[in-house]
Amino acid sequence: MNTESKSRYKTTNWSEYNQALRQRGAFTIWFDPQMQWSATPTGKKGRQPTYTDIAIQFALTIRNLFQLALRQTQGFIQSLFQMAHLDWNVPDFSTLSRRADKLQPLLHKSAKNPQEDLHILVDSTGIKVTGDGEWVRKKHGVNQHRQWLKLHLATDANSGEIQAVEVTTCQYGDAEMLQPLL
Repeated sequence: MNTESKSRYKTTNWSEYNQALRQRGAFTIWFDPQMQWSATPTGKKGRQPTYTDIAIQFALTIRNLFQLALRQTQGFIQSLFQMAHLDWNVPDFSTLSRRADKLQPLLHKSAKNPQEDLHILVDSTGIKVTGDGEWVRKKHGVNQHRQWLKLHLATDANSGEIQAVEVTTCQYGDAEMLQPLL
């Protein structure tokens, strides 16, 4: 029998420990007042976009970060702008939904050194999205309704940062998705 016990860490400075725990929940967003939030006219026929792609990406990032619904995202960003004393319009939930489908992730150079070349690794994996569990398939035989999606990723070889993402049906191979990822 092992008589050695794990050494326990004993907190001696509770005020610093409590402050460190509170600091973990700190949240800061810096808004650049010079940022182009409203889109400039494109010169094409039809209704012009109201918001830039950066504005939509910001809203969708906030949505994913806090796991919010689109309407909640709209309200959250509106309250952020009020606290920051910014008189910017907030994209409504239907605009976010519509533009999210058309928005392409931008491939950018490394933030650490913009002059440095970017080396990209491309890979994909399958994701089961519908159908019964493996137990049901084993018990009752092959189920024809199982569906898979392929998640194609382009990552920075140096930092591991994801640069681009595409989701396709299982019929698309890795080679076919290389060009859209770049």
